[in-house]
Amino acid sequence: MKKMFNKVLFLSAAVLLSNNLLAQETICFKNGLEKPSLIETTPLDGEVCKGIQTLEDMKNSGWQVLDIKLQPVGNKFNYSYYFYKDDNKKSSVTSQKNVNQQLSLSKGEFSIKPIGAKVTNINNNKSNIDIGNLIVGQSGIVVHIYDNDKRLIVSNAKVISSNENSSVVEFFPFNDLTQDAIPTSNRSVTENDILILNYMYNSSLLIAPTLDSFQAVRENFKLNNFMHSDIFAAKLKVENKPYPTKEDIQKFAIEQNLGTIFFVLDNKVYVLDTKTFTILESYAFAYESAEKQMPFYTRVEDIEESIFNSSFFDFFSEDKKSNYDEYYKRILGLK
Repeated sequence: MKKMFNKVLFLSAAVLLSNNLLAQETICFKNGLEKPSLIETTPLDGEVCKGIQTLEDMKNSGWQVLDIKLQPVGNKFNYSYYFYKDDNKKSSVTSQKNVNQQLSLSKGEFSIKPIGAKVTNINNNKSNIDIGNLIVGQSGIVVHIYDNDKRLIVSNAKVISSNENSSVVEFFPFNDLTQDAIPTSNRSVTENDILILNYMYNSSLLIAPTLDSFQAVRENFKLNNFMHSDIFAAKLKVENKPYPTKEDIQKFAIEQNLGTIFFVLDNKVYVLDTKTFTILESYAFAYESAEKQMPFYTRVEDIEESIFNSSFFDFFSEDKKSNYDEYYKRILGLK
C-alpha cells in the first residue's frame, strides 16, 4: 500500500512539473555502459532522447547539462543526465518589444524564464547559489531526482537576499498538491537536488478593472497563460465574497497552480509572485478611461455577501465605499 501511495505522489508531482516545464527540462539516461568513454557517443534513453539522441546531439539542439549522476553497478556504469533548455529565449525578445510599445519597464530584472541551479550547500534551511541579481521574493521549487529518471518535488524556495554574484534562497514546505487521498512526502532538501526558480511564472491570474485593460494586458504578455478572472469570480460567488482579500486571491492562485498574479490599477501593471505576494515588477500602462468594475472585470454577476461571512467585519469592511484603485492599493500594500 505504501508503495502504491508513493507512486501516486510521484506521478502527481511529475505531471505537475512536466506540464509546466516540459519545454525546459528533461532527463535522459543510459544503464549498463561498459566504459565511461562510450557515454559521449552512445544514444541515450528517456522521454526526449528515445534511444536516438546522443549527449552531443542534445547539446547541439540547445540543451544544457544541469546535473549528471553516475552509478557504478558491478563492472558497468549507469548514467543519468538532467538537461535544461530555454525555448522562450527568442520569443521573449520579440514579446518584450511588444510589451515596450505600450508598457514602460521600471526595473528591467523580471523574467518568467525558469532558472535552474544545483543545491550545493544547506545551512539552517537556506542555501547560497552562484546566481546574482535576483529579486528578493522570487520563488521556485526544489526537485529530487532518483532511480535515473524519476523526479519528486520536495520543497518550495524563495530568494531572501541577492547581490551581483550570488543569492541566498530559503526553503519552505511544498503544499500545492495537498489532498486527503494522497500522503505527502517527508523528504527534505538535500545537496545535489535541483532548484528551479520562477516555477510556473508563465501561468497567471489577471485582475483588471475593465474589458479593455484585461485584453490589452493579455495581448502584451503573450508568453503568459492567463486564467480568466471569471473562474475566480465564480468561486467568490459560491463563497459569498464580493470583495476578495489578499488571502483569498493568494489561496486561489496557489490552488490553481499559478505562479504569478497580475494587477492592473492606477495606470500600472503590477506582477506579483503567488507564493510570496512580492511585487516582482511594475509597468506604466495607459489604458482607456472607462468605468472600473468591482471587484474586477468579470462576466459573473451578482456576487453577494452573506451576513454570516466574517470578511464583512474584517479590515476591508469599509471598502464598499472604496473605488477599484483604492481597494487594490490596500491589498498590495501601496497605501
